[in-house]
Amino acid sequence: MKNKFITLDCDDVVLLEKDTFKVSRLKELVQEQIYSKWERHSASYLYSIQNANTQISEFFKQLSVSQETIKIDEVKLNLVIDCQILKISSRGWQKGKLKIKIYISNVTKDKYRLYLEFYPDESAKSQSSLDDIRKMIQAT
Repeated sequence: MKNKFITLDCDDVVLLEKDTFKVSRLKELVQEQIYSKWERHSASYLYSIQNANTQISEFFKQLSVSQETIKIDEVKLNLVIDCQILKISSRGWQKGKLKIKIYISNVTKDKYRLYLEFYPDESAKSQSSLDDIRKMIQAT
């Protein structure tokens, strides 16, 4: 994923294995899952560890390292999956990687932030450039 990412619009379509989603819907579904797992299921998880009254968000507010306490303002998760993208302005599906960036903040008003970035496959980019050159040669 060394190449530049392509910004996704809300109406672009993402193909993950067999399921397709508009970008806006995929973001909604991922955010719902994050909230559910982070907040609702934390009580049962923490109960099995120690204290049912503590939520996972409280659990991650600080770390203790020896005698030092480290305050955690934000937890960042990155997920990368293979996918195909159909952009509104494009002619067809483009293969690549979808990077899902999740930020969970303990200090900001927007507790959950989610960003999607698409990184096209190198081979698809190279092939596309070659196709453009062939078309230019054929046109002359």
